[in-house]
Amino acid sequence: MNIKSFGKDILKAFIIAFLVLFPHVVPLPFYSYAIVCLAVIVIYLRRQKKTLPDLGLKRNGLTTHTFVIGILSALFWIAFNKWVYHPFITHFFIIEPYTEYDFIRKKLSNLIITLIAAWIIGGFYEEIVFRGFIQTIIRGWFIKSRHSFWLAGFLTSSLFGVYHWQQGIFGIISSALGGLFWTFLLWRYKGNLWYPIISHAVYDTIALTMIYFGIAI
Repeated sequence: MNIKSFGKDILKAFIIAFLVLFPHVVPLPFYSYAIVCLAVIVIYLRRQKKTLPDLGLKRNGLTTHTFVIGILSALFWIAFNKWVYHPFITHFFIIEPYTEYDFIRKKLSNLIITLIAAWIIGGFYEEIVFRGFIQTIIRGWFIKSRHSFWLAGFLTSSLFGVYHWQQGIFGIISSALGGLFWTFLLWRYKGNLWYPIISHAVYDTIALTMIYFGIAI
């Protein structure tokens, strides 16, 4: 590895660290950190003569099939969390009540605002950042391996879990597993990022609506 190549890898690692940490350590109001982070991604891509479609945000990739699979996969992941993951961890551990979204309980206006944010931030933004940008960068480091996609997927999903550290250890694990699930969708549908975007957004919509009605996830 020459010095120029090493310098590029250091820059990539720095950008990844920035994308994971910046939203948590800089107190920008109401998800406005997403504007800064997306600007960093777009500027980097332009310097590489690339655009967002190069991350999997394919033109004409948003179809009826995308929405059908997105909805069905989100329902599956809700079911997994409610009837497999959550019962498993509560059987072995004492789990503190999840209160991050208590402000939406029985408050329709708060729910609506949060659902809009879930589609923009949870679905669109987080999938571009993680399954799109970070996974693409990490995969490039393993490009000589025939398992490069899944090596990158595992590491990216781990970072996605850490990104949700405010939810505690079991939230981190759940988010990492979710990252792997949406990585599978990305693989299954040949790099079309719209599939994990819709699935992630619909999952968040269902989960938040359940919280609104006081239904345990």
